[in-house]
Amino acid sequence: MKLYNSFKSLIVEIASVNSIMDAIKKRQKVVIYYDGDEPGGRGLREIEPVCLGYSKANNQVLRAWDSEGSSHTAYKGEQPLPGWRLFRVDKILSFKPTGEIYDTIRPDFNRTGDKSMTKIIQIANFDWYDRRFNAKIVDLKKDYGST
Repeated sequence: MKLYNSFKSLIVEIASVNSIMDAIKKRQKVVIYYDGDEPGGRGLREIEPVCLGYSKANNQVLRAWDSEGSSHTAYKGEQPLPGWRLFRVDKILSFKPTGEIYDTIRPDFNRTGDKSMTKIIQIANFDWYDRRFNAKIVDLKKDYGST
């Protein structure tokens, strides 16, 4: 039984289109192992996946907020973490939801798509956030007479 539990902990979930789409729909934080550029790009990352699609080079890609972990561009000092990253799906070697939900719209999130993509398969929906935010604006207008 001990050996079984040891092997069970080594098993990782492979990134599939369905698992990525599910994480985007549910706004789940995910830990991935990414086979990125070296130096510094290969390793574990914690991400918030927001958009799945196809790049201009016709690669399946995932746009995500990269909160921590390995990063080639951060290593080189070009784009520090946290920040937006574009991941090729075929380089995501493991994909495991953490059980945490993200509910913050990150800076510069584009609700209508991604300029790096030619086709969008799935994009995160933050309509609930808009309803809550707009309700607060309406309440302020009512309370203070703002327009």
